[in-house]
Amino acid sequence: MTTLTGASLVVDDQLVDGAALVVRDGRIEAIVSTDAVRPAADVVDLTGHIVVPGLIDLHVHGGGGHSFDTPDPAAHREILAFHARHGVTTMQASLVSAHPEELDRQLDALSDSVGAGLFGVHLEGPYLAVSQCGAHDPAALRPPSAGEADRLLARGNLVRMVTVAPELDGIPAFVRRLTDAGVVVAAGHSEARGPELAAAVASGLSHLTHLWSCQSALVREGPWRVPGLLEESLASNHLIGEIIADGHHLPPALIEIARRCLGDRLVVVSDATAGAGMPEGYRYRLGVIDCEVASGVGMVVGQDAFGGSTTPLDGMLRHLHQTLGWPLPEAVAATSTRPARVLGLGDRKGRLAAAYDADLTVLTPALTVAATLRAGEWIHR
Repeated sequence: MTTLTGASLVVDDQLVDGAALVVRDGRIEAIVSTDAVRPAADVVDLTGHIVVPGLIDLHVHGGGGHSFDTPDPAAHREILAFHARHGVTTMQASLVSAHPEELDRQLDALSDSVGAGLFGVHLEGPYLAVSQCGAHDPAALRPPSAGEADRLLARGNLVRMVTVAPELDGIPAFVRRLTDAGVVVAAGHSEARGPELAAAVASGLSHLTHLWSCQSALVREGPWRVPGLLEESLASNHLIGEIIADGHHLPPALIEIARRCLGDRLVVVSDATAGAGMPEGYRYRLGVIDCEVASGVGMVVGQDAFGGSTTPLDGMLRHLHQTLGWPLPEAVAATSTRPARVLGLGDRKGRLAAAYDADLTVLTPALTVAATLRAGEWIHR
């Protein structure tokens, strides 16, 4: 048993002082008054710090100079360690679009790395629109082939999320097969309009990949205004939407629009690449696309286009609270509680509560990460 005392605790929508966390066998046993804690070897004094539920990142391509598309378990471990230093206790490995043989090779390698913080794989493609490819190889993009959903599902619980363009041929049946098996399907990198999105939603699509990045928006057809995927998504009463809150991808006004439209269905993702944590000018690849760290963000080399993010999730937590003025519990919800629900883990991760996993992030008053625990074990300190 370990007792963490002295820190402020983010408990749901409250910042609680004068309480201690009792951790036993990898779970939170109780939250008790500090007055009830007696000095002992297993008491850790965190006075001056803030404890929040471990951050959960749905969309991670890499970090610290490594990418998840590298077929090297050592590189995968380095990525997990990098993000643990930034307070992340659970994540998905996101893969950009690749040709079938290459994608199979990447999935084979990642199958050995799932666990210990890596929940599963997010396929960001290749079922995307060429016109909205962003930093994806347009030559690798395609509709799903017959039987492809079954081939992905044959890998067990490896693939947990798939991003698709709803307008592609065969998408409704593909979505239905995946969602019936518990895979989260998202719309993104798409030219979809209302009817195409509606058909995918009717088949089980529930999520939106990085709002405002590579998706159709309002157009005029004669005197008529036709909403795109963006507006249809923001007007939805049930879809969950991601934003990249790194201070580069979206200005404050757009983040506020998403916040007001989606409320507690808004989640924050890092979209972190191998460039995360690397110096200015560092070169990396997203699939076959050359990118570099430029002015604190990932850019496609030679283009005025983003190439993913270089900001880990704790940096986005700070941006929400310190720059945009979000209450700290709301920023924590967007980076932990709500992502846990997306992954179906809301009954055991993403909250400081009895019986929940002791996945914890310890923050300094400046909201930098002082320590990270997964299942009650210190993985960064």
